[in-house]
Amino acid sequence: MKNNTVLKLFIIIMLSLIFRVWFLDKPEGLWFDEYVSWNIASQKNFGDFTHLVLQNPHTPLYYLYLKLWMFIFTDTDLALRWSSVIPSVVGVFVMYFLGKELQSKPLGLFCALFTAISSFCIYFAQEVRLYSLIFLFTSLIVLFFIKSAKNQSKINLLLFFLFNALLCALHTLGIIFSVCIIASLFAYLRVNKGNFTSDIKKITSIFMYILPFIIVLLIMLPFLYSIASSKTLSQFWGSFSPVKILCLFIDYFSPVQTNIVNTAQSFSSYIMRNGNFNISFILFAIIPAIIGVFFTIKSFFSENKIIKYLLCTAAAFLAVIIIISLTGRMVLITKYTTEIYPILILAFASGIFNFKYKQAAVIIASIFIMINIFYLIVADNSAPKLHRNEGHRAVVELLRHSRLKTSDYVILTYYGQDRFEKYLDDKTRYNFYSINKYNFNDVLFKDDYYNVLSNGKSKYKSVFAQEDNPQINKYMNNNVISKMKKGDRVGIIILENVSFLSKDTIKEILSDNKKYEMTPFIFLVFSSLKINLLEECKTKLKLDTLTHSGDWTLYVYEKV
Repeated sequence: MKNNTVLKLFIIIMLSLIFRVWFLDKPEGLWFDEYVSWNIASQKNFGDFTHLVLQNPHTPLYYLYLKLWMFIFTDTDLALRWSSVIPSVVGVFVMYFLGKELQSKPLGLFCALFTAISSFCIYFAQEVRLYSLIFLFTSLIVLFFIKSAKNQSKINLLLFFLFNALLCALHTLGIIFSVCIIASLFAYLRVNKGNFTSDIKKITSIFMYILPFIIVLLIMLPFLYSIASSKTLSQFWGSFSPVKILCLFIDYFSPVQTNIVNTAQSFSSYIMRNGNFNISFILFAIIPAIIGVFFTIKSFFSENKIIKYLLCTAAAFLAVIIIISLTGRMVLITKYTTEIYPILILAFASGIFNFKYKQAAVIIASIFIMINIFYLIVADNSAPKLHRNEGHRAVVELLRHSRLKTSDYVILTYYGQDRFEKYLDDKTRYNFYSINKYNFNDVLFKDDYYNVLSNGKSKYKSVFAQEDNPQINKYMNNNVISKMKKGDRVGIIILENVSFLSKDTIKEILSDNKKYEMTPFIFLVFSSLKINLLEECKTKLKLDTLTHSGDWTLYVYEKV
């Protein structure tokens, strides 16, 4: 690299680091997915570690990585978040080599620059999850795809299959991506390199390269069997909508993140606000997404055959993910498609650089970069500033600053006590009870968990229509209210983003079969639970305090 290229790349790397460490220490603490990462990696007994990994929907490499990280750097929230920052910054560096290998150093610098300011990459660089590593491994896979397409050397092919093996050990859905991109490489070499796979010697040679990938898949078989046979894979908190596909590209190309956890069912709710056009969303979300998608498609029709094959890989992977989502086995959210993001960045950059109207391309690229950077710096809800509103430390802080005594009662909803152990101390140990997403079936319906997940929406519609749920009343009276003496208090923790339906809204949903089918079961369950819990407390106790933090609300009732 020439000195000016080195300097430019260094500035880009520093820019990426600044955006990734800005607001890195989230005051709300780890939210559920992050807490799962910490909980699995923190297991000291290998048997307990393996048991939790087998219950998890992802293959185990990330948890081994995090376990090693925690051993070296401790398990404070800030240290844990750095475990995602580092691979994310390295990913920016690798993206430079993708562009350089495909075409030129300037293209590489543009790929690195966009990755550095990508709100999607920045958000997950601050998340204690596997997505920064997925991006890094996938970018390395794409790099050695390009290298192997140009030069089928032993080292290029070996590294291509090695990083595919690592991706499969990291992310279950990565196996689908690896199959797609390996097939694409073989197809490219067969079509463009003549008799690449025609003789026995070369087939044997290819098998030796692919052997590490096969070995990793064989090692993963117990984990894959556990994942495939899990009944909890069905995501009952969301459903498929074409809006989600649009939101994928908004998340990838714009600074606005719409599909981190779930999206609205209607795209008009993003475009319109209080009856007026949402100019901010149009400017910062739709326009960059249109630019990104246009030049990505443009690159497909260029003369570069490698880009065509890579985009076909991305399209095939995305098609499979959409099909899985349509079956109800998962919810289509952007992070589950992280594997295709390096390809999209590379294709977008290539489309910009090879646009025949050079001056227009420079202007559009400059506007695109400025929109992304401006939003990152100025917007209150930009990627580095986004709060983890479900953060579990926020719950403990609410309890710590309440008037509850350690002899008082606390009812946790949606999560059990184990999800707060990292932050609990002797001053925040109460008489805990929990009605959570793993035992609500017993409290509300007195039915088998998997039966409720499978048939609850049709079977228990009448329960949601009840003004008063005797099961919840019985639970509260037997476990809490009957044991309380005068002056005793009970705190009820509500997670508002799954309990936001009011009594009137539930009635409206129940009266419309279409609305009922579109409303995720989990929202009906925990909204109904909230309504009934608060009604029961209201009739027998006195409201003492009401406090909020993020998506959490603490209701404290006193017996008078």
